[in-house]
Amino acid sequence: MSNKITAAVVQMCSGSEVASNLRQVEALLSGLDGSAELLVLPECFAQFGGDMSALGGHTEEVRAWLSNIAKQESAWIVAGSIPYTAKFGENPRASCFVFSPEGEEVNRYDKIHLFDVDVSDNTNRYRESDDYSAGKQIEVVDMGFARTGLSICYDVRFPELYQQLRHKGAGIITVPSAFTKVTGKAHWESLLRARAIETQCYVVAANQGGVHSNKRETWGHSMIISPWGEVLAEAGEEPVLLVEDLDLGRIQEVRRQIPCFSHKVFNA
Repeated sequence: MSNKITAAVVQMCSGSEVASNLRQVEALLSGLDGSAELLVLPECFAQFGGDMSALGGHTEEVRAWLSNIAKQESAWIVAGSIPYTAKFGENPRASCFVFSPEGEEVNRYDKIHLFDVDVSDNTNRYRESDDYSAGKQIEVVDMGFARTGLSICYDVRFPELYQQLRHKGAGIITVPSAFTKVTGKAHWESLLRARAIETQCYVVAANQGGVHSNKRETWGHSMIISPWGEVLAEAGEEPVLLVEDLDLGRIQEVRRQIPCFSHKVFNA
């Protein structure tokens, strides 16, 4: 079996209309023709802004659509995030569903760290916990070619989560995001490269990019980063499909060169 796979990252500017957003993904994926083993969609890919409860009514439809896309592309899909009611009586969770190339829904990660911050942009105050409940489980998916750790956006500021993903055997870590333009310009690349270097994993980060229908601005600059911390591929700020080959042998090569996990004094 080849030690290389192809990863494809969807960067988009989602709006409030679910059907329009799904068409945008399909357009970006057109021409891929099953050439990628791993597809990563950004956070809030199906809806950005608008009535979140309305998207809740489309959750099953979106999951069926994801299953079809996975089969069509014969690829694993790490599907950004959509609202999902995991427990009756609580707010939905920001959930990342994972589908196999056969279209099977094999795992779900619920975003652990919610974005409750103040940012100097035209929104100013973000309180994700007003709409969502936090997840509690760390999730790693065995995709055959590699174990893949799941995270979402604001999670990237918490290195202890990524240390646990590495402890659970991750060689690839995905970071679907909707990073704001202000925080993205300041911290996006630094945080992603740090997480790759610390864990000695590939980091595959799909971001939203542009001015959305609710006037929020996201940074774009989706990235694929090597276990050595090299930026292998980077988008601009416009919708695009970012495609890059990952040499999986590089993971163990870097870990042999600098066996830092065998030198750890403090556990995450």
